[in-house]
Amino acid sequence: MADITFPAHITVRSDPDPDGVPVITADVAVAGDAIDLPLPTGPQGERGRLGLPRSTFRKMGAIADAAARPSGLGPEDRGKWWHRLDDAGMDVWTGTAWQHSPSAVGATGPAADANVITVTQTKHEAKLTNAAVVFEGSTAAQELSVTVPAGPRGPKGPPGASGAIADAADYDGTSGRSAGGVLGYQRSSRKFRPLAAPLARGPWAWYDTDFAADQAGGSAQLVAGTFTMPAQPFEWRPVVHGHLLAYCQNNGQQATQISVRLMHSEGQIVATALPGVSGSGYLMVPFSPTYSDEDMAKSLSPSSTFATVPAGQPMNLVLTVDRINVSTTSTGEIGYQRAGASLVAYAVPTQARR
Repeated sequence: MADITFPAHITVRSDPDPDGVPVITADVAVAGDAIDLPLPTGPQGERGRLGLPRSTFRKMGAIADAAARPSGLGPEDRGKWWHRLDDAGMDVWTGTAWQHSPSAVGATGPAADANVITVTQTKHEAKLTNAAVVFEGSTAAQELSVTVPAGPRGPKGPPGASGAIADAADYDGTSGRSAGGVLGYQRSSRKFRPLAAPLARGPWAWYDTDFAADQAGGSAQLVAGTFTMPAQPFEWRPVVHGHLLAYCQNNGQQATQISVRLMHSEGQIVATALPGVSGSGYLMVPFSPTYSDEDMAKSLSPSSTFATVPAGQPMNLVLTVDRINVSTTSTGEIGYQRAGASLVAYAVPTQARR
């Protein structure tokens, strides 16, 4: 359809709103002969929202005839119907009016078999918040399963008696507890277990006459002392510091190496002095933590097991003076003196760090 034109008078005015913003208003006055002019159909609009579902029929009873219809019904009564006895019909309330359907109600049928419901299962499930009811079967033989949810939360009860940590289900006591220890979570077992104190134990210290008597000679190794550290209730690694008077024949072909070893004179090294010390007399040589074997020094991390001592086992620290770079023409004489010598050791837990 073509566009339609008609005369009209437009009045435009500007009024401020409460916030001071101007609002433009246009009033259109159509001429009298154009008021009744039909307008063309506009474009199809968008589909409207889905309406409410139709109400179901609900039989409310029986009435003798149309005169016996109930009054006072409204839109909320839509779908209610009554059996009309005069013509076996239905009187349905549509929400605004009555709709009559004659002969819509047939004769009464035979009585059905009595329904027997057998309860097969009733259980309580505290994790549910809504009841679950399941019917199985058909006709007059049906089975019923019911799951009952947890009830409403009750009032807070009185405080319970304090329990022991060792009695908890997620506690692993196989490793035993120790003084100053802590509880740690073990991922593999998903349980808490006692761990050694995160700080070192000690110190244990030996001085002067605690060392072996002075020695000197052409030996490849001299043992300056053996020091026992007691057993600990956890796996640990020794940290050792100290100093010792050492001597080496000064011919430029040999030197001494001071080492602290585990258990015996050929054990793993846990502390050393600066290698190659030599001179015309005895020098006070300090030694400090160094972890190595006879081949090379070790790079350690918190999970390393090198130079560790098992729980419940005592351990000896053996202080040795070794001869290195021996000349074929020298007597290879080395020595040490215990005057002023010192050795200080700590037991550092390792299991707590793995």
